[in-house]
Formats: sequence, structure tokens, C-alpha cells
Amino acid sequence: MIFCVFCIINFYIDGTTLNTDRWSAMHVTIESILNGKYPYAELDHLGQTSSNLPGLFFIGLPFYLMGNVGLLQPFIFLILMLFVFYLKIEKSNKIALLFFLVSSPAYLFEIIGKSDLMSNIFLVLLFISLWSSNFKNNIFKKSILLAFFTALFVLTRGIVVIPLTLFLFSKFYILNLKSKTKFIFWLLVFLLLIASIVLIDLPSYVTIKEHNPFNHQTAFAPKPLIIASLLIPFLFSFRVKESVDVFRFSFYIISVLIIVTFILNWMEEGFYNNLHGNLFDITYLGMIIPIIFFYYSEKFKME
Repeated sequence: MIFCVFCIINFYIDGTTLNTDRWSAMHVTIESILNGKYPYAELDHLGQTSSNLPGLFFIGLPFYLMGNVGLLQPFIFLILMLFVFYLKIEKSNKIALLFFLVSSPAYLFEIIGKSDLMSNIFLVLLFISLWSSNFKNNIFKKSILLAFFTALFVLTRGIVVIPLTLFLFSKFYILNLKSKTKFIFWLLVFLLLIASIVLIDLPSYVTIKEHNPFNHQTAFAPKPLIIASLLIPFLFSFRVKESVDVFRFSFYIISVLIIVTFILNWMEEGFYNNLHGNLFDITYLGMIIPIIFFYYSEKFKME
């Protein structure tokens, strides 16, 4: 019933009237690639260029073909509820996970605003949870398939590198040289293949330098803070024993990254300007919601 309500909301709300353009950025990215254009020089309905990495093209494509990329959010919600339904936990805990989502203003904003931010992170964490459950003793057992999913998710948003590094690096470190080489080879192959969809018709160097997704995804946070947030997971990975640890450390690192970034922007540009002047996108704070959701789904399984 909630899934149907979310679908109705997406059809009812005209995306062009919204002051958020994540749905529009995905729509423009997909449309540009299908038409053989460089997607990062095209403007969305707010006159902004897209920051979608190529992996989001494949995630959003089915819903673009359905005529509404905003449907991504309701369908990810449906997948999450199926995931919760089959979890071997108490029914009261299943209801708690459902209530946690539908009572969250930040999550409801994602649905109303047709945003793909949380859905992107939900998919990555769902992958980590399912892969860990199925290959707990040897997560590199199907290394080619693992390389494919790692490449796909890495090429969605830079922030997902944090949980993926926590999940993979310590296990990768103890692999023998042959297994390491095999994984790296296939990872590079899949990264190149997925990225190739935006490399076919490249514009001038000046255009690429000005209009590329990395400029947009790192616009708010200081570069040293971003670099530290990407390096720390390599160290914390060796403290990961269970998938619940991946979610716990991801929460710590991402929360610090977002909160410190907000405080620095607040000190430099003012509190009001950051909240109301589009100098800081406070919806980034919602990235911790998928992490909390999966952290407690794992904790409930351990009870």
C-alpha cells in the first residue's frame, strides 16, 4: 500500500515545479547518453549540469524507459521491504525498520523530490549485506561478479567508496597475488566499460575541465577532508569482523565528513546562508539514514 502511495505521489508531483534537480539531472544524463551527447554539458530544468556518474545511467535507465525516473525511489522502497520481509528477525523489529523509513522527513523528502541520493546508497548497502550473507567465509569467491558490482557502484557516487572500501580492503589484502591480480584486472575492465558510455563523444578539454561530475560532487567539502575520508576506511577495514561493522564505521566517517563540512561552511558563509541560500545542500545529511537502516537490520539479526 505504501509503495502504491509513493508511486502516486511521484506521478502527481510535477518535477519541473521542484527546487531540487536530482531527478532532472538523472533524466538529462540518461537522455544525453542515449542521444550520443556528452551528458555533463547539458542543463537540467534548473539550469544546472549533472553530477551523475555513469553507473547511475544503468540504475536509472529502466525507470527512464517507464517514463518517470522518479519511480526509482518507490521501487527501491519495495525492494527494501522485501529484504526486511525475508530477514530472520522478530516481526516487531521488521515493523520498526519500516516505521523508521516512513516516519523520516528526510526520507519522505527523497520520495517527494524524486531524489536518487538515498536510493543509490540503499542499493550499495543492500549489496554489501546480501553479499556478506552469501559469501561470509570468502567474499572474493566469485571475484569477477564482485568486480562488476564494485565497478558499477563506484561509478555512481564518490561517497559509496567509503563502505565498499571498509567491506573489501582487508579481505583483499590477504588474498594471494594471483587472486589480487584477477580482481584488479576485472575491476579495471568493468570500470572502463561502464565509463565508456560517456567517453564516446568527448568535447574540448576546457569543457571537460569545467563540466565533469567530480566538480559537483566535491563542491561543498574541503579537499583535505575528502581525501582523509577516502583514506581512513582503508585503516578501519582491518577492524571489520562482520557486515554490521561496515555500517557502523561508515556511519562514523560519513557523519563526520558531512557535519564538519557543514560547520566549516557555516563559519565561512553564515548559518542562514547555508540553510536558505543554497550554499550547502542539507539533504546530504540524509545519507546516514540508509546506513542506520542497515546497521539495525544487522543488529536485529544478531539478537
